[in-house]
Amino acid sequence: MAGFMNRIRAGLGQTRISLRLHKWPALVGRLSLLYNRLLNPGLRVGQGAHVRGRFCVIMYGEGEITLGAQARIVSDYKRSALGVRSRCKFVTFPGARITAGDHVLMIGTIIVARKSVEIGQETMLSPNVVVTDSDFHVPWPPERRFDLAPIEEAKPVKIGRHVWIGLNAIVLKGVTIGDNAIIGAGSVVTGDIPPNVLAAGMPARVIRRLDELAEGGAEA
Repeated sequence: MAGFMNRIRAGLGQTRISLRLHKWPALVGRLSLLYNRLLNPGLRVGQGAHVRGRFCVIMYGEGEITLGAQARIVSDYKRSALGVRSRCKFVTFPGARITAGDHVLMIGTIIVARKSVEIGQETMLSPNVVVTDSDFHVPWPPERRFDLAPIEEAKPVKIGRHVWIGLNAIVLKGVTIGDNAIIGAGSVVTGDIPPNVLAAGMPARVIRRLDELAEGGAEA
């Protein structure tokens, strides 16, 4: 009987530890959010937005980063079954802006803007998605590839509402992704994707329309 009770006490102790560890990423997230808001006046955060784990904000000169109401930023590998390679990271160059709408979910996401990156409301970015509006370096001639490309060559990125971007996808400069689209895991998006489609590949291409799936029902 004594051994049985000791096992129960040990189990309860482990449960208490587990609960404390579960709360730790949320506390770290709140402190990280406070720190980044104090350090970066251009960071604006909507009501109810919350962070799990540490995230990174880098603003070179004046810029703007807006996170909508109830936005969720996940930088803790334990909060994603697939894991994250890095914490969430948002970078703006002078005069650039990053805008994420209400109820956006970003997991280990890296966004870099030299002009503009816009993400619509209720869009999901799966772990390790990268979004950038610039090539950053001069592509030709090759001996100049260490030179930074002129900021005028950056092209804004716009991701619509209710979009789902899969694991490890990359969205490059000048891309517009329409509302309700799904981008397959591992895709590289180099051109515009229309609304209501499933697109995947390197480069990403439309595979089928999602409204056809709805119309097809069980046969789809």
